Amino acid sequence: MVYIILFITVLTGMFLVMRLKNVNNQHVNLLLSFSGAYLLSVIVFHLLPGVYDKLNGKTAGFLIMSGIVFQLILELFSHGAEHGHKHAFGSKAPWLLWLSLAIHAFLEGLPINQGHHLHTGYFYGILIHKLPVAMVLTTVMLEAGLSKSKIFLFLTGFALMTPLAAFLGDYSSFFSVYATYINAFVVGILAHIGTTILFENEHSHHFNLRKFLLIFLAVFIAYLT
Repeated sequence: MVYIILFITVLTGMFLVMRLKNVNNQHVNLLLSFSGAYLLSVIVFHLLPGVYDKLNGKTAGFLIMSGIVFQLILELFSHGAEHGHKHAFGSKAPWLLWLSLAIHAFLEGLPINQGHHLHTGYFYGILIHKLPVAMVLTTVMLEAGLSKSKIFLFLTGFALMTPLAAFLGDYSSFFSVYATYINAFVVGILAHIGTTILFENEHSHHFNLRKFLLIFLAVFIAYLT
């Protein structure tokens, strides 16, 4: 069921964009803010303590920083689509965008279900994060002039990445043995995504009450899970 929900969430984002045509960017940005705050909170409350409990400080720190740098490299090709940025792409660029997002989606799926143990809070955070990312990816591909059939194929492939990673994290002995190292690396990736979503302000530096309340709610829910 976990794998199906992960898959359907991405396709839901795609169908919303195709159905609604003009998606309210403000709503997408608010959803991104909530997902960023929730993911960052889950990292701090759940993943990070486990990483530092099982690894020495320098090893954990090195892997976390490696994850941050790796995500920066991915964003050279995605141009920040993971945290809501939409840029114009040429006819070949959607392949690079898709590839970078697919790698990101695969890596973030590895900690979901390790050793037959579902990380519930983390799972919910990934679900919330994937919906706006799928919407951004669909929007970019529509603006690049791709046909709906090609977009469907792209998004189906993208939707399979996280469930595949969750399955491997659960059943592959390699990913089970190195789970803590993988988690530390993923913490770096998601820490960069979460902090970028929360702290960059594209339009102004004015206080946004709705965004602040959503962030507060996300932290509170993550603390309870």
